[in-house]
Amino acid sequence: MLNDNPFSALWQRMLARGWQPLNASELDTWIERVSDGVVLLSSDPRRTPEVSDNPVMMAELLREFPLFDWHIAMADLEQSEAIGDRFGVFRFPATLVFTRGELRGILSGIHPWADLLSMMRPLVEERVPAESEK
Repeated sequence: MLNDNPFSALWQRMLARGWQPLNASELDTWIERVSDGVVLLSSDPRRTPEVSDNPVMMAELLREFPLFDWHIAMADLEQSEAIGDRFGVFRFPATLVFTRGELRGILSGIHPWADLLSMMRPLVEERVPAESEK
């Protein structure tokens, strides 16, 4: 991929971090293999310049939850649309959060740090059984 546009530059930065490129057809296999992971779905940095900050913020956010062995995958613009369609994502960038191979939630859009922490915490905390399940 050429580094001639903002998305190419963003893509190269994510590759340099060792994050795995992922397409829609590989998603289920990847989730089974890693168990705990996030999939970054992107949007065009020309339309949403702050999307370039998302990889840095997500990496920091995952460090806040060290009980999980996080793996990070990323989708290019075309694959982001395909994966987003599968999960009903309409707002990009988005992050799909999987723990133990199960989709726990989706973080959509760009948010301040404190909001990201508040949004992520319930996705990764153990579910407390309802009184009727005890």
